[in-house]
Amino acid sequence: MMQRQGRRVTQLALFALLALLVAAGLAVGAPVGAAPAPTTWEGTIQSVAPGTLILTTSAGQKTVRTSSATSVVSRMPAKQSDIKPGDLIGVDSKKGADGSLTAVSIHIFPPQQNGRIAEREFVMTSGDTMTNATVTTYVTGVSGRTLTLTYQGGTSKIAVPPGAPIERLVVIPLTAVRPKMHARVRGTANADGSLTATAITVDQTMAH
Repeated sequence: MMQRQGRRVTQLALFALLALLVAAGLAVGAPVGAAPAPTTWEGTIQSVAPGTLILTTSAGQKTVRTSSATSVVSRMPAKQSDIKPGDLIGVDSKKGADGSLTAVSIHIFPPQQNGRIAEREFVMTSGDTMTNATVTTYVTGVSGRTLTLTYQGGTSKIAVPPGAPIERLVVIPLTAVRPKMHARVRGTANADGSLTATAITVDQTMAH
């Protein structure tokens, strides 16, 4: 149960990261009359065809529409030694009573996303703090590990406990998406019940 809850927290953080894959300078708030908020689905890919994939979710099978505008990212397990100065990362953290931050999960962004990720710190709906920023130092010590992150308007130091999951996000072509992959889809809901995907995140491992 604890492992499932931990994975759920990581997925929520990933959804928050995907929400920030927008052009630099885009307004944070949605203006009056803007398009509806994006919809997210999660499940196992049942089948793939040109322009369409079928996703098996907890609510049944769902149709996902894809196009050349659909971005696809694969997430792969990474190690603490993979985090290097200069990397752009997103860190989901818990804030302590003293204001200190402790990482819950870390995602290393692909180089293709440089300039498309808003480097800032904000509070998610879960209450966790999300920090998207560039790594300046990585310190390993007896008392733990600390990331120092810089972003526009501030600097954050975040303790990284040994159990915090670390994942690398890799941009892949839509043609690399296969049945049995676990996927999270973000996009616009259509009147026929389908979803037009703007972003898809898949795990490297296949579901069984």
